[in-house]
Amino acid sequence: MARNSGNSSELERGEVPELAELGTTLRELFNTLGISQRQYAKRIGVDPSVVSRAFGGRRMPTKHFIEQLISEVEAERGGSVTPAAREAIHAKWLTALKETDPSEFRLESLRVELARSRRDTERANRNVEALHLLLQQREAQAQDAARELAQLQLDWSAERAEAAGARDASGGEQASLSASREVLLREIEQLKRDLLEAERLRSEAEEHSRELRERVLRLEEELAERGSAGGVPLEVFKGQLLTMWEEESFPEASRDLTEAAWSRPLDEVLDLMTWLSRRKDREHVSALVSDVGRLRPARDVLRIAAELLAGASGPPGAVLGDTVVQDAWVMAVASRITESNVAGYYHELLALEGPSGPLGDRMLNAAVRRATTPSEALGLITAALAGEEPSGAALPLTIGAVAAPYRVAVDPGFPFHVMAGLLKAGMNDMAGAVMVRVSRQDSPKLRPAAPVAQRFHLGLRELDEQALRDLFAFLVEEADDRLVGAVAVMMYFGADGDRSLFDRLLNELGARLQDLLAAMMSRWSPDLFEYVVTRWSGGRGLPPGQSLPVDAPDAP
Repeated sequence: MARNSGNSSELERGEVPELAELGTTLRELFNTLGISQRQYAKRIGVDPSVVSRAFGGRRMPTKHFIEQLISEVEAERGGSVTPAAREAIHAKWLTALKETDPSEFRLESLRVELARSRRDTERANRNVEALHLLLQQREAQAQDAARELAQLQLDWSAERAEAAGARDASGGEQASLSASREVLLREIEQLKRDLLEAERLRSEAEEHSRELRERVLRLEEELAERGSAGGVPLEVFKGQLLTMWEEESFPEASRDLTEAAWSRPLDEVLDLMTWLSRRKDREHVSALVSDVGRLRPARDVLRIAAELLAGASGPPGAVLGDTVVQDAWVMAVASRITESNVAGYYHELLALEGPSGPLGDRMLNAAVRRATTPSEALGLITAALAGEEPSGAALPLTIGAVAAPYRVAVDPGFPFHVMAGLLKAGMNDMAGAVMVRVSRQDSPKLRPAAPVAQRFHLGLRELDEQALRDLFAFLVEEADDRLVGAVAVMMYFGADGDRSLFDRLLNELGARLQDLLAAMMSRWSPDLFEYVVTRWSGGRGLPPGQSLPVDAPDAP
C-alpha cells in the first residue's frame, strides 16, 4: 500500500518524515548509553544494519526493539525513563506505524482497545463481587434483626403481666428494631438492583472483549497470510535500495532485498520484480526470484513461475523471460523439492506451460541432479510422473541428469539402478530413454572409448538377477534395433574378457539376431560383427549373401 502523505522527492530518497522523527528520538535516547551502534547491536544480538536503519529513520522498529532500548538506558542510568517520555516515544511509534503500515496500525489500535476492554471487564467483575459481598452482609444483618425482633416479641408476650412501664420500654425497643430492619430491607432491594445492573455491564464488557479478540485474531491471520509490509511502504523501499546501491552499501541492500522476498506481501514482491525488470537489472531480479523460490510458500513460488513464463512469451529481451532469471528460480525450487512435494510442483507447472513446456523438465532435472542415490532420483521421477503417461522425449534434461557422464564416472551403476526401478514401475519409455543416453546411441562409435564402455559394463554388473531379467526382456521385446545395437557395442567392448552377460543377451535375442545383424552392418566393427555372427550361426559363419563390414575408423 503506497503512502498518501509525503512528497515524491521524499519517496525517491526513501524517507518517511514520521519515521525519521521517531528514529531521531530513539537515536537521542541511545546516545545516552555512550557506546557505538555496532557495540549496541552486539549487545542485543542483532545485525548492525538493524540498529543503523532504526536510528536513521529508514526502518520501522518493533515494539520489542524500543522496549529493549529503554531497558538498556534504565540499566545504564540506574533509574527509570519517565512515564511522559515513554508515552511520547509510543505516540511517535504509532504515528510512524500509521504511515508505514496502516494495517499493522489498525491491528495495534485494536490490541490497545482490547487491553482497555479487558481492564473494563476486570473492573466490572470486581464491582459485581463487591456488591455480592455487601448484599450477603446486609442480608445477614437483616436476618439477625429479624431474629432479634422475633425474640423481643416472645419476651414481651411472656412479661406482659409486668408493670406498664416495662411494657412501654419493650415496645420502644421493638419499634427501633423494626425500623432498622425496614432500612436494611430497602437497602437490600437497592443492592439487588445495583447488582443486576453491574452484572449487565460486566456481560456487555465481556461480550465487547470477545468481539475485539475475534477481530484481533482475524486481522492477525489476515496479516500473517499477507506477510509483513517490510517496515516501510514499497515506494519508499525502492528509494532506499537506489540510495544503498548508489552509496555502494551492497551487503545491506542484499539483506533488505532478501528480507523483502519473504516478508512482503506477494503483490508487492511482484511489483518489485517488475520494477527491477524495467531497470534491466538481471542480477537483482535473479536474486529476488531465487529468494522467493527458497523462502516463500509453494503457491507464491508457482505464481512467480507464471510470471516468468509470461515473460518468456513476451517481447524479445524481456528480463523475466531471460534464461538466467529462470535458472535462478529453478535452482532455488530444486533445493526444496522432495519426493513428497515434487508431484505438486511438477503438475502445477504442466498446467501452466503445457506438457511440452521446458520449465517442469528443468525443475525436475535440477532436483534429480541433487539426488545422491539412485533410489532418491527414482523416487523423485516416479512421484512426479505418477498418474501421467511419462515420455522420455518430454523430459530430456531429467534423463540427462540420470545418465550424466560426471555421475556415471563416479557411480557406474547409478543409471542402471534407476532404469531397473523405472521398468519395475512400468515406465518403460523413460527407462529406454535413460538407456539411449548411457549407451550413447545418439552419438555411436564403432569402437567406443575403453573407459566409457568399461563403466557401462560395470554398471550393468551391479544389477541383481531380477533387474537383469527385466532389462533384457525390455531390450528383446520393446527396444528398437538401434538401441539394442548400441547396447551390444558397449557390452562387447566393455566386457574386458568376460562376455557372459553379452552372450546371455545374444541368446535371449534369439531369432531377432538375424534382423539385428542386417541393421548393424554399417554400425558395428568387423570383430563385433564376426563375434555375433559366430554366436548366431553356431560357428558356421555368415549366412548366404552377407559379408563382414569393412573396418572403418570410428565415425557416427
